[in-house]
Amino acid sequence: MVHDCEGRMKELMWGSDSERDILHYFFIQARKMRRMTIIVIFFHLPNENELLLCCDGASRGNPGTAGYGFIVRNYIGAFIFAESGGLGITTNYVAEFILCIKAMEWAVENQNVRLILQSDSKTCIITLKQQKISWFFLARWQKVMAGIHSISFNHVYREINFSADHFAKKGVHLQKG
Repeated sequence: MVHDCEGRMKELMWGSDSERDILHYFFIQARKMRRMTIIVIFFHLPNENELLLCCDGASRGNPGTAGYGFIVRNYIGAFIFAESGGLGITTNYVAEFILCIKAMEWAVENQNVRLILQSDSKTCIITLKQQKISWFFLARWQKVMAGIHSISFNHVYREINFSADHFAKKGVHLQKG
């Protein structure tokens, strides 16, 4: 007796007659899958007078319980500061945005005015670069930007931002406050 099922072949299928015969015998349809693409990623440290802010926000559900985390590194890659916190119930985008502003506020409070902010949220980075800030963040944004001499925003993949991702996931479990 043959049961209807679907399975994913982990090996490469070359499309030979014998492979097609086996699939046909078991009444399994073959479908094309997207090929995996390899993306080369690099981690760049800031210049000597700059700080690198690695930022990430997380949310369980969208909207859901959210948290944030950021790591600060100097030009030799040494750890300077890390923060993690809960944000209550919010969306992924708002969590990422709040986090970027919190990281920049930390930098201004500690007189670090040359920054590189990197996040794995491409939408957030594009919004920051274009300075299309939502009205409910505008006052905080203007205050923090007045204290920063220079800043650049970089989108990076999650694999580069793994330490901030770790702190953001921890922040999801923390209470807002």
